[in-house]
Amino acid sequence: MDEQIGLLRRLWTEPSVTVHGTFDQIPGAGLAPLPVQRPIPVWVGAQSPRAYQRVGRLADGWFPQLPPGPSLDDARRQVDEAARAAGRDPARIGLEGRVSWRGDPGELTERLRQWQAAGATHVSVNTMGAGLATVDDHLAALATAADLATALTS
Repeated sequence: MDEQIGLLRRLWTEPSVTVHGTFDQIPGAGLAPLPVQRPIPVWVGAQSPRAYQRVGRLADGWFPQLPPGPSLDDARRQVDEAARAAGRDPARIGLEGRVSWRGDPGELTERLRQWQAAGATHVSVNTMGAGLATVDDHLAALATAADLATALTS
């Protein structure tokens, strides 16, 4: 993963890349056209101490596989320590929480507050499995979630 993250960053920003790595052997490859957004942020899913170290050293953001609480707090501490050890500012590493829509705005607001207190910079809302019948139902639920999230940050 470490080698791949570095390789992706180079491919997204340089016209030609040559790599003689442990896992990758690339003679003069490139993307054309290069992405408009440069650099492209790299977010990593993490659920182990080694992955938390990787997030702290290399990632622009992370998807913890934990809910807010003591385990997430411990994971966050490991990410922050790894970031500082790598000369990075831990506050610049994004954190995305996940919540599921169950039809109760009060419950969703509480879950969003928990992620806010945990330091999430982003939150995704899953409407799958909520018994919503149409695309419009999913969009309405997401609009409600967006309104609730906006109210929390205002």
